[in-house]
Amino acid sequence: MSQLSQLEPNPDAYARSLLSHLGVKRIGDIGEFAGLLGLRIKEVDSDDFEGALIRVPQRLKGIIAVKRTISGEGRKRFTICHEIGHFVLPGHGTSDCICLDTEVESWRKGMPEQELAANRFAAELLLPYKEVAPLVHKGKASISVAKSLSNEFNSSLTAAGLKCVEVTEEKCAIVYSVNGVIKWFKTNANFHYFIRINERLDPESYAGQLFANSNVVEPFGAVPAEAWLRSDRLRSDARIWEDSILLPNYQSVITILTVHRDIGQEW
Repeated sequence: MSQLSQLEPNPDAYARSLLSHLGVKRIGDIGEFAGLLGLRIKEVDSDDFEGALIRVPQRLKGIIAVKRTISGEGRKRFTICHEIGHFVLPGHGTSDCICLDTEVESWRKGMPEQELAANRFAAELLLPYKEVAPLVHKGKASISVAKSLSNEFNSSLTAAGLKCVEVTEEKCAIVYSVNGVIKWFKTNANFHYFIRINERLDPESYAGQLFANSNVVEPFGAVPAEAWLRSDRLRSDARIWEDSILLPNYQSVITILTVHRDIGQEW
């Protein structure tokens, strides 16, 4: 992989170059793909970690251990790609690594840089920008489009939603909430507002209503912008488009926020 070693340590670029180096447009069988890199996948029982990379000393080989009880094939594939990231990205060391469920597929503030890099790598490896962009541009960023991408690429809904937000030219952000509390968010380059984190969801948000009433499935529509955004310069009538879905197995909600019109001063 001498071609890869000459690249700048950009996780997205490494993922794209790895696919190109192996002559693959997108990942099919994840076990076969890992095998091309000298990696073997093993599902294990674990109470401590989501995924782990075990390197073979002095050889470009290793084992990816994945928690057997991970809910959803897409999440399991993301975890494997996360560990592949640790295997190929420069600066990730030569020792074994263990990754917790709070680190995989998360963009929490204060996350270790190497874990964020492995997440970025995994997102691009599973959902290559060039493959995804035409599909998103047809339907823009929404939970519906994210579900379609998740099925098309056999990825998790979280990763698909993140890629939707990244690809669209609209002002978009993805928000991840657990047990009624906002845990992290990630915006695209066009979204310039700060989202509340580590706070309980506003009852006027659809996400908040999903936790309060599990009979609501996938609500979407315009809600007060102040239900999500932290700013004292929002217009009094500011509304933001919210598209949310409940993930009961994770006691979480994924939300895609889109600014369709002027709602007040940005950052």
